[in-house]
Amino acid sequence: MDVLIATLDEARTRRHSRCRMMRSACCFVVLMMLGVASPIYADTLVLANGDTINGEIVEWAIDHVVIEHPQLGTIRLELDQLKLDTGTPPNPGLFGTRFMRGWKRRIDIGLTGERDSDNTVSLTIGWQFSYKDQFTRWRLNGRYFYNADDDDGDDDNNATADLRRDWLMPGSRWFYSLGGRYQFDDFEAWKHRITLLSGPGLHLIETDKHAFDVIVGPAFTREFGTSNANKAEGVVLVSYDWTISKRQSIDLDNLYSYEFVPDGQEWRNLTTLAWALRVTEHPAMSVSLGIQNQYDSNPDPGDDSNDFKYFLTLGLDL
Repeated sequence: MDVLIATLDEARTRRHSRCRMMRSACCFVVLMMLGVASPIYADTLVLANGDTINGEIVEWAIDHVVIEHPQLGTIRLELDQLKLDTGTPPNPGLFGTRFMRGWKRRIDIGLTGERDSDNTVSLTIGWQFSYKDQFTRWRLNGRYFYNADDDDGDDDNNATADLRRDWLMPGSRWFYSLGGRYQFDDFEAWKHRITLLSGPGLHLIETDKHAFDVIVGPAFTREFGTSNANKAEGVVLVSYDWTISKRQSIDLDNLYSYEFVPDGQEWRNLTTLAWALRVTEHPAMSVSLGIQNQYDSNPDPGDDSNDFKYFLTLGLDL
């Protein structure tokens, strides 16, 4: 009898041991499943008062950061609410406001000339505004040309302005772009030309010194003035920025447009190339030397296909 009781006790002990092992194994599996199913929040923000917030940073802009907290949800914080080293402070806004805070801003004014031109007074004014963070890039560039002719009084006014917004994808060479271009020319039959374009873009080269982008997509152009026209086009936009040194840079922009509707087989190309040299730091002033040429495969009667200009300007960072 004692042997039988001992055998039963041993069996119960083994059964309890197996149950404890099974319960431990189940708990381990559950914990592993919860660990896999739960997101890992590895980003930590330190507030100005020393408190911390753990979560996943989903946006880091020039003046704010957005973090996803597992319990509190989406939280947006201004950078001045955080205790961190932001490096070089962002460019302040215009006229002491927050407008265009963090943007690079430069205007320039100088002399210009045209091929085979007898104009006695030639003036150009340009502007270059740009902004970039992890997810967004804005560009607002333009140039105005004024040529006064004392012989016949036919003053020439023409201008080009570009606005482009790029949606960037961190870690990818692809992005998406939406933009527009406005052109005005006194000597053209269309007078005013507005082009809206969109399409995917590709960073062919993206380093500290070189940025080479290509954008391809459809476009719609509206011409109005003396003559009116609507055109459906395909465009290829190429931009190249070369930071030679802290003082020198070269910028190239080229927009090729091919008309599909209504006439087809007509195309135009606008190229701008500029070299800039920083001459002073306080205030930040630069000298720029550049050229601009617009080619039209079907110019107005009496006009040349090429409209070539060159300019020398002095620029000021705002």
